[in-house]
Amino acid sequence: MTTMTALWRRAVILLVVVIAILQVIHMALLSRLEARKSSNIRNNDKQDWQTQHDVQEAQLRKDMTRMLETIKQSSVLDSSGEYRIINFIMRADNLGVKNNVRQDLSLVTQSTIQHLVHLDSILSRWHGPVSVSIFSLTQDIPLAIDAILNLRRCIPAARSNTSFHLVYPLNSPYNKAPSPQPLIQDPCDTIKNRISGFKISDNYAHGVPYPNNLLRNVARRNALTEFVFVVDIDMVPSDNLYTDFMDFAMTNKLFVESHKDDKTVFVVPAFEVKESVEVPQDKTGLLQLLELMEARPFYFELCWKCQKHTDYETWQKEAPSPKLNVLFEVLWRDPWEPFYIGRNVAPFYDERFRQYGFNRISQFNLNGIRGGM
Repeated sequence: MTTMTALWRRAVILLVVVIAILQVIHMALLSRLEARKSSNIRNNDKQDWQTQHDVQEAQLRKDMTRMLETIKQSSVLDSSGEYRIINFIMRADNLGVKNNVRQDLSLVTQSTIQHLVHLDSILSRWHGPVSVSIFSLTQDIPLAIDAILNLRRCIPAARSNTSFHLVYPLNSPYNKAPSPQPLIQDPCDTIKNRISGFKISDNYAHGVPYPNNLLRNVARRNALTEFVFVVDIDMVPSDNLYTDFMDFAMTNKLFVESHKDDKTVFVVPAFEVKESVEVPQDKTGLLQLLELMEARPFYFELCWKCQKHTDYETWQKEAPSPKLNVLFEVLWRDPWEPFYIGRNVAPFYDERFRQYGFNRISQFNLNGIRGGM
């Protein structure tokens, strides 16, 4: 009996040892299998990233080649013969290939290369077509191409909705054809720093005036929509201005043929906020900032006579509404320079005005049109 008990004990001990060994082997196999799965996942992720990177690089090269060919083949001179214009150096993907005017509203703006960092703020709120003219000296054209490529890569609306145009002077001290820059795919959250950090030549140092009205006209001519909203690159529209105006236009039949000759423009009150304050998204937020004295009418100190005929008081008294409404009507008065939405058949800006100061007013002197909001 004692011998039998001892044998059973030995058998149990042996069985326990075998089970323990099997468990160790099982754990080792599981660990190896898990490691292999993780390795496969990492490899797949790496392959996916590499594939995406390769696709982006191929698209960047295609876009860069297209821009260089456009610069080489499609430039025209402005009316003064002092500037060269590249219309549609890069075309919005949603625009298609035909230059048909659509029943739509475009935001129109102009910029230096470095100020293109403001475009992201505009595109985050403007959900329609955008036409941008960029000013560059000849030697900086590769930087302009770099900025356009990276904006299109990192901001979907810059690719889908935004058309870019280029203007550069003939009397630039460096007039060789631009050479392509190396393609650098920096992380998208660093693109603004990259563009603002470009070492751009000083056009004033070379005696080249900034042709703001020419730039506005180039962007307007290439805005293939019935209505345009011309603003500066550092201005930010309210969040739903595009969709609200399109609803307003449809409701009031502004696209109907019988209204095509109407010279009314729709003034958009402009405000400026303190530099440390975030730009509000809508009228409710703006009214709160006005109450806190953290916002004020545009050019309130710099040139109040240029903006005072915009009826800010009436606008502020009107409670926020889900729809756009005309609040007042007023005839243009000198030297009023309102920002407005109007038909793109209005007279263009006087391109003899360069640099800054009383340049937009030239259009109103030619227009003599009524405004309302």
